[in-house]
Amino acid sequence: MDPIDSASVMPKVEADYSKVNRQAWTVLARQGCDSSIPYGPEQFAQAREWLDALGWIPWQEIQSVLCLACGGGQQAALFAALGHRVTLVDLTPEQVAVDRHVAELYGFTIECIEGDMLDLSLLYGRNFDLVYQAVSACYVPDVGRLYQEVGRVLKPRGYYRVEHWSPVHLQLADDNIWDGQAYRLMRPQQTGEPLPWIGRSVDETPSPLCWHYLHPLADLLGGLCNAGFAILHLSERNQGDLSAEPGSGAHLAAYLPPFIWVFAQKLSTTGL
Repeated sequence: MDPIDSASVMPKVEADYSKVNRQAWTVLARQGCDSSIPYGPEQFAQAREWLDALGWIPWQEIQSVLCLACGGGQQAALFAALGHRVTLVDLTPEQVAVDRHVAELYGFTIECIEGDMLDLSLLYGRNFDLVYQAVSACYVPDVGRLYQEVGRVLKPRGYYRVEHWSPVHLQLADDNIWDGQAYRLMRPQQTGEPLPWIGRSVDETPSPLCWHYLHPLADLLGGLCNAGFAILHLSERNQGDLSAEPGSGAHLAAYLPPFIWVFAQKLSTTGL
């Protein structure tokens, strides 16, 4: 995704993150972006490796799973292929429709719900063994509320596996991030104001505006503890290549891994 000048766009968009981001992801899904390409038998045969590359999930304890913001026919289908009871929640109806199609195609049972991760009230009291969340917290303004909602639908001592986009990536300069010697940051750590971005499909067709929110590590990690979770494992997903072209995603990742994996356990109802 490419950032754009906020001053030129903000007055033209609705002041509602869910409407803005639902519209953007509707088009991205129709364009066939990477997160909207459903998995099939090849991925199902290696489902645990795809879902748990570092071996963190105690699979013997997991029966029911909530795949949060995971629409697109991927993670929920993998869990269903392993025989788990799976519920999917995603903001975008087109993304949810992909999972319904995959479930019908392969004979899986996946409960598919269109909903906002900041309001999981339809699932209160369900007590899932695991909440599994793809990179998506950057699309909502309040990560603390997200963690509270996750805590409300997990059983006591249930598990939460979430992947975050590194907030430092949102601090990078919009253009010419590599100045010939180093990568440049242009934004301070601040929360609340959305950062307007334009999505691009695999064929580089521009998509409607979406909003990202910069959540500092104090909120992404410390916020979990404040919500009654203990962080059991943490890792950066490093896919960098110093030999790549400076300024490219692979070269940047060698300096700053783009994604953070977190595996936590609900210990109490503090703050819920």
